[in-house]
Amino acid sequence: MSIYFGQKQTCCISTINGVDLYLKIPILKEESISHYQEERGKVYSKQNFHLLETDTQKLIGASTQPINYPLERTIFDIYVNLLKLTEGWNLCRIWNYVPYINDKSRGLENYQSFCKGRSLAFEHFYGADFEVKLPAGTGVGIADDTYAIYFIAVKENITNVENPEQVSAYKYPDRYGPRSPSFARGTVVTLNSEHIGYLSGTASIKGHESIGQGDIGRQFEVTLSNMNLVLERMGFNKALKDSTLYYHTFTIYLRNPSDLPVIQQMVENNFPNSAKVIYLNCDICRSELDIEIEATITTKTTITTKKK
Repeated sequence: MSIYFGQKQTCCISTINGVDLYLKIPILKEESISHYQEERGKVYSKQNFHLLETDTQKLIGASTQPINYPLERTIFDIYVNLLKLTEGWNLCRIWNYVPYINDKSRGLENYQSFCKGRSLAFEHFYGADFEVKLPAGTGVGIADDTYAIYFIAVKENITNVENPEQVSAYKYPDRYGPRSPSFARGTVVTLNSEHIGYLSGTASIKGHESIGQGDIGRQFEVTLSNMNLVLERMGFNKALKDSTLYYHTFTIYLRNPSDLPVIQQMVENNFPNSAKVIYLNCDICRSELDIEIEATITTKTTITTKKK
C-alpha cells in the first residue's frame, strides 16, 4: 500500500499490485514524497474501502469520501463500515485526515464533530465499554472537502497503552467537545517475530491541558517527553535514540511551514540519523498547538521463544 502526499486531489484507487492513497497535504521536504507499506497480497473492495489482505496476515485498507458538513453523520457511517469489515481482526492503527479540522459547522468545530461520529460508531458496534477496543490513531487536518482514512489490522493479539502523564483521550472532560477522541496513545503487536510499536499522533499536552502555546521549541520538548513515556510503556526503552535495535519512521505535522528549520534541528538532535522522517503541512486538532508527531518503531532483532 502506498500513501502519496503533496497531491492535487484526495482519492483512493486499487491497482493490480495494491492500494494507492493520494492526499492533498503539502510536503515540507521534497524527499518525503510517499509513505509506503511494503506488503503484497489479495486486493479487493468492501464497505467502500480499498483493501489489501497481505501474505503476512495483515489487513490494510483505505477510503476517501466527500464530506457533507457537519461531519458527524458521514464519519459515523464510515466507521461502522470499518468495524464491520474488520470483525475478526484486531485494529492496531488508524490514520484520519479531517477536512478543515479547526473550522466550525453549526457551532461545532469539525474535529469535535468528527470525534462525535467516530465515538458513536465505536459505541454502536462494541457497546458502552468500547474504550478497551480503541487502537492507536492520528487525526490531523486536510485542506480539502474529502475525508481520508487508512488502517492496519492484524490477527495477532495487540496491547493498547496509555501515557501516565496524560489523561486518556477517551476520558477528556466535556470542554473538548460532546464526545471524547477515540484512540489509545499507542498500540504494540508482535507480528512475524517483529515487535512493532504504533505511536499515536502525539502533541504538547500534559494531563489534558495544552502546553507551550506560541513556542514551537517548548511544544517539541513536551511532545518528545510524551513519546518517550508511551514507548516505555510499550517496552521500547530509549527507543527514540537507539538505531542499533530499532527501525524508526516518524511523520511530523506542522501547522506553520516557517517552523520547519527549528524542528529539523531538534529532530537532528533527538532522533537517529537513520530514521525516516516525513514533514507535512497540516493543521493540528487543537487550534492552539502547532506540531504533532507520530511514529512506528520496529525491532531489528527477532524475538525467540523457548522450546518446550
